[in-house]
Amino acid sequence: LACNVVGFALKDGNASGGVEQYYNDILNGVSGREYGYLNGDSNVERTVKPAQNGRTLELTIDVNIQKIVQKYLDEWQAGIGSNLAAAIVMDPNSGEILAMDTTTRYNLNDPYNLSTYYTDEEIQAMDEKTKSEAWYKMWRNFCVSDSYEPGSPQKAFTVAGAIEEGAISGNEVFECGEKLHFGDWDIRCVARAGHGPLTITQGLMKSCNVVMMRIVSLEGKEKFVQYQKIFGFGEKTGIDLPGEASGLIYQASNMDPASLATNAFGQNYNCTMVQMVSGFASLINGGTYYQPHLVTKITDSTGNTISTVEPKAVKQTISQSTSDKIRDYLQSVVKEGTGNTAKVDGYSMG
Repeated sequence: LACNVVGFALKDGNASGGVEQYYNDILNGVSGREYGYLNGDSNVERTVKPAQNGRTLELTIDVNIQKIVQKYLDEWQAGIGSNLAAAIVMDPNSGEILAMDTTTRYNLNDPYNLSTYYTDEEIQAMDEKTKSEAWYKMWRNFCVSDSYEPGSPQKAFTVAGAIEEGAISGNEVFECGEKLHFGDWDIRCVARAGHGPLTITQGLMKSCNVVMMRIVSLEGKEKFVQYQKIFGFGEKTGIDLPGEASGLIYQASNMDPASLATNAFGQNYNCTMVQMVSGFASLINGGTYYQPHLVTKITDSTGNTISTVEPKAVKQTISQSTSDKIRDYLQSVVKEGTGNTAKVDGYSMG
């Protein structure tokens, strides 16, 4: 359970992956020492430095939510399937990670066992270098160490930044006529016949690429790039896990018109999953960007609390009023739009 979050200890006192590696010094403690020396009278003086037990970490992970996430990722893989699937659940009002999983998993009690992914013959044929590469690939946490094109979740950021900057009011109606031309490219909407006239709400409900392209054309590349950075894309979040990647975004100086257009609906730039969930939390919580974290408390060997990790508000990304609008838009996506199959009765959802 949550192997990519936990990580494992090595025999030499070091650790690999997860909070085991990130907090290795805290978990390990300090070995005791006894040493002696001769004083001026040639008498032996002995000094003992007692051992200090390692600390204990209390994680933000909710075991029930983690099990549910793993269950449905497994169902996805057994059904439609993909090379890899991953998910993060975050409390948007604190940055606490409640679940994090990738379908590349391993047994924490037997972390060098490659038999899940390779046959015995393949393992026997591996030299040490190949085996090491296979281990690190298996141990790698996609949620923090790899980047990807996020696609349509970007659309909420595009709308939020444009409203915040005053490029749109949120009351506009845009025409979707199947495609728009930028540079040397015709860039199409998901609706090959076009959607026709759409409000901002309908643009998100129908996940319309053309509406997003029209919005960034009004906003301009300088402001769009500025908000990408405000939302945390292209920079490490500072999550307490090793191996965090930065992603890859454009600067205004190297962004051509077609790249601006495709970035508006989440293509042609890369972010990490932890960047996406942290930025998205700020869209819906009133605009506060919290640093994502996995440890909530550190205790000593007797259970006494040494320190607690309080939510760290890093910055304000958007205003409360813009966040309120985004929540309304996203509720419409689930009530009537492309997200309606995700609706759970009895819950207010976006």
